[in-house]
Amino acid sequence: MKRTTYQFTLICCFLLASCGHVPQNNLLVIDLVNHRSWPFEKMALSEISESIQIIPLETNDSVVLAYISGIRFEKNKLYIRATNGVFVFDSNGKFLNKISSAGRGPQEYITLPGLFPEDNVVWLIDGAGRKMLKFTDSGKFVERFELMKHRFSEYHHSKGDAFVGFLPDHGFPDTDIMLAFFRPTGIIDSILHRNPIQQSGSYWHVADEATFIDYKSQIKFKHIFNDTIYRIDKHRLVPDAVLILGSGKANEKARAIAANSDPYSHIITEGMDVVLLRGENSRFICLEVKFSTIIYFYDKKEQKVHKWNFILPDDKRIDPEESKKFVPICIDRNGNLIGQTTPANEHNNPVIVISQLKQ
Repeated sequence: MKRTTYQFTLICCFLLASCGHVPQNNLLVIDLVNHRSWPFEKMALSEISESIQIIPLETNDSVVLAYISGIRFEKNKLYIRATNGVFVFDSNGKFLNKISSAGRGPQEYITLPGLFPEDNVVWLIDGAGRKMLKFTDSGKFVERFELMKHRFSEYHHSKGDAFVGFLPDHGFPDTDIMLAFFRPTGIIDSILHRNPIQQSGSYWHVADEATFIDYKSQIKFKHIFNDTIYRIDKHRLVPDAVLILGSGKANEKARAIAANSDPYSHIITEGMDVVLLRGENSRFICLEVKFSTIIYFYDKKEQKVHKWNFILPDDKRIDPEESKKFVPICIDRNGNLIGQTTPANEHNNPVIVISQLKQ
């Protein structure tokens, strides 16, 4: 598609997102205005689940996980991204192997914004080290690729060796793209930069500035300063849903402040809702408000927003002293709601909860 066509598409998308009235064109409208405060609704997880798996991760002298920053569940294997490495467990929580660690070696990573298992291959993206590492799921190193010069801050795996990268606007003259579609060998296509804020020349990285989700190969994208959710259709951004945030909506004043200093402190000061995408299946969309521990579930069938405080069934408890509550993390591409609960013994690894959501 030609460059001018991308410009027109993105201009239309962001104009639509900035409109004050309720959007038309059959966009899904998710109204969060009346759900910004407490309380939460108590909900038995079994009421929205087809099945629930409770997986206590094996703990031994060589397998003690530090802070967990990501969980993937593929082909009955758990891939855990922790601050001390990438660990693989089976569906019963038995430790299988470790894939790479933090470091500066050729098969290690400095930062890890991307962990993507698929079939028998695991891709690791080292953002600071500017490289992609390919392993087998048993931890055998396969190949290393150098990343292109652009400083992407968020990544998403499409299929096979195809990826999407998000490029923040750092005020540099050559940052003229927002999303790039690429393979390890180079960029395939791109969408022109239409970032909601223009940052100053200094570089800063905002965690979760943009979030991607997918379900059944349909990738969706959202920026924290934009209240529109887009689906990616043939390398184009198409408005899919809009969030009604009321006073929590990002305004021009807040964007201008965030462009020239640490953004999150001003986001809190301005009372903005930093809403992140955390996954969906055919019935639910999962959204998280950063800094507030609020996780919304939008029920497409009932067209309602819920803030659920989930309770695990009595027969799913691992230890008599263990809390029955768990913290949802995401809905993965297979429609599983993934979360974790802390075991009674603080020296043990966490307990992972995987719930196959109702359709």
